[in-house]
Amino acid sequence: MSNLGDPKIDFQRFLRAAPVHEINGRQVDAKALIDGVSMISMKLNSENVDFVKNMTTEGMTEDQRIAYLSVIRSHVGSDVFELSTCNRVVYVGFSVDPSQLEKAVLAATEMASLPFVRSTGMECWRHLVKICSGLDSFMLGELQIMGQFREAVTWHRDHGFVDTANGSFFDHVVSANRVLRREFGFTQTTESMLNLATNALESIFEEQPKCSTAVLGYGDMGRKAVESLLELGQSDITVVSRSPSKSTARHPDLAGSVSTMSFEEWNTGAHASDLVISTIRNTTATYAANHPLPFSSPTTVMDFSWPPSFEQGAFHDQQVFYGMEHWIRVAHKLGIEWDYEATVQKSESVINTIETKFMEALTQRTQSKFRAYLYQRLEELSKAWEQHEAASQNDASNMAAFSREIATWMCNQDTAFTTASMDEMIRSSSRNIKPALLNTVASDVRSEALRINAKTSLSEVIG
Repeated sequence: MSNLGDPKIDFQRFLRAAPVHEINGRQVDAKALIDGVSMISMKLNSENVDFVKNMTTEGMTEDQRIAYLSVIRSHVGSDVFELSTCNRVVYVGFSVDPSQLEKAVLAATEMASLPFVRSTGMECWRHLVKICSGLDSFMLGELQIMGQFREAVTWHRDHGFVDTANGSFFDHVVSANRVLRREFGFTQTTESMLNLATNALESIFEEQPKCSTAVLGYGDMGRKAVESLLELGQSDITVVSRSPSKSTARHPDLAGSVSTMSFEEWNTGAHASDLVISTIRNTTATYAANHPLPFSSPTTVMDFSWPPSFEQGAFHDQQVFYGMEHWIRVAHKLGIEWDYEATVQKSESVINTIETKFMEALTQRTQSKFRAYLYQRLEELSKAWEQHEAASQNDASNMAAFSREIATWMCNQDTAFTTASMDEMIRSSSRNIKPALLNTVASDVRSEALRINAKTSLSEVIG
């Protein structure tokens, strides 16, 4: 038989192994988790309004949303995440490819096709970081999307659509978002739609300083609309809601500044307004050709609902309508003032840096685990060396430090090394250790290194 030479030890595969974390007692390979993520998304524009309107969960009740996502999850057979905002819809799947995820959404929406953008792995992470940091919003750097994203993650966890392990993927998105927002100074930017609304209102009030205004809906956006109107010096404000008494109780600080009425009363047509601001949350339009605006006098209607609460056929002559397509056009014009393209271009470099640090951090965790294990095992061996019959008192005091020296040498080898080179490193130590003891150390270390080298994975080594 030919001489195959000294056995070779290769610990690099353990030092470079994909990071494995234990989450709720479950071993999670971080790289495999990220590689298995897929995403389909659609950003609202004037050409796909109807598509987005038909698949957004905005306006759904909680029970409707749970039922809808349950259909998608049953089709993909794994965790799913969905985010709907005023200008996008995003679906994320785990251990599933984009085509499977898309088929599941088509089944849930009962649509033949949808113009989704597909992405996988780290590209999903990059896309979500851009979305959450406001780099892909109507208003550059807007804050509202981050709150919506975090609320969506919590909701999916609470309702069992995303488990703790898969949810850790979103935790990394949030962490990257914080870094990016600090880098670009996106820390004080107000909500995008509210900014668009305020700019439009200022233009209206320049021509007509005092308007009678009806705010339809009194949720979070409705309240913000009222606050903006008051800040702009308006006093003739009527809030229309399903339950005026509950609305008043929900916002008692504004109760003395507005009038309230029910939709039933407003729909009689006896309460015409110069301006109508709609923030209604509903899955279908409230006002359409078969149910038009309840008065015919001139007015301006601003629809900030999503899905839209008004359709074009809902209006009479001399009534002006600003809906989602209008806000899209306005946002694109404002993008010129922001130097949007330059900012997004710079963001690519920043995100690259964050991604590199993120992956390095994951790798370093793996290296730390293997290094810690190797140091621990050799220190355990050093206890026996201290008791060796050839060990003097001085030898015994050196053994723990010597074990760490050997472990350091092994971890610092960039390539595979032979057992002979390891023996030579041990036997040539400058420490004053008797040859008989050095022989034992070399033999024990060789056996331990060969044992570890025979393992196939880091989890098998540490496990």
